[in-house]
Amino acid sequence: MTTLPENTAFKNGVQWAFDSTSIGAWKTCPKKYYYSIVLGYEPRSMPPPLAFGVAFHSTLESWHRTLASGTDKHTALINTVRLAGTLGETLPAGDTARSKETLLRTVVCYLDTFWDDKAVTVIKPNGQPAVEYHFQLPFMDYQGLEVFICGHLDRVVKWQGQTLVLDYKTTKYTLDGRFFEQYKPSTQLALYVTACHLVAETLGDLPSAHGVIIDGIQLGVNFSRFARQIVPYSLEEIDEYITDLQYWIKQAMDACKNNYFPQNTESCNKYSGCVYREICSKPPDRRQVFLDGSFTKRIWNPTKER
Repeated sequence: MTTLPENTAFKNGVQWAFDSTSIGAWKTCPKKYYYSIVLGYEPRSMPPPLAFGVAFHSTLESWHRTLASGTDKHTALINTVRLAGTLGETLPAGDTARSKETLLRTVVCYLDTFWDDKAVTVIKPNGQPAVEYHFQLPFMDYQGLEVFICGHLDRVVKWQGQTLVLDYKTTKYTLDGRFFEQYKPSTQLALYVTACHLVAETLGDLPSAHGVIIDGIQLGVNFSRFARQIVPYSLEEIDEYITDLQYWIKQAMDACKNNYFPQNTESCNKYSGCVYREICSKPPDRRQVFLDGSFTKRIWNPTKER
């Protein structure tokens, strides 16, 4: 087995740089956090929803960066569609609603829908657009170790007099009230808004955010639909989130320090089942063999820019 380099997001076995993925894994199940973040095991093939989401995000990032460089829209559109076609070739087979054709259609229809988008990308002091903005911010102290929160913001925009983080969410389901309600409370979105506030206070790179715009994207075999909704966050809610997040991070760091990661069996069957459910069903002394046989290893390091 190939030996991976040391994960620099850990110091003496304790994670010090956290993002929404690692926080979410811990809150879902300590054992899932252990397998996926501490040990770095992941399925050998990327699930189609994740692969499609990555391709769509990359395509839209290119679109907004190209526009910010001064390229005219029609040239930017041609370049963006070409990129979508290239990325579409890498999508895993078997999901007809997340194919190359779906990606191309969705990108073109999305850009047509928001061709004259009233949400204007924030331009940072260095002249670059706030697109796929990477943050790594000091957040708390743990027994003398400085802890950071990290992540990437899809896009920071000005809309209707407010600063908002814009996030793309793809789904096969109807873009109704229930779809948008699932994003509040949300570890990920609250982290994004919190990061904007901290960046504004410490770096001056971004203005403080009032909330998140969700661009919902419904994927069908023969159609793509879109809906946009604001998810507001008050300062009181952000303060509450910060207090709660410090609690959850301390728990994760305690677990790393003590090398103890219990199973949360209440999460095993949620969302079509945990990918590590079969591993946890084996006797402890046989799990490593099944991990090595069914998964591949990678380093999940929130400090790395994409």
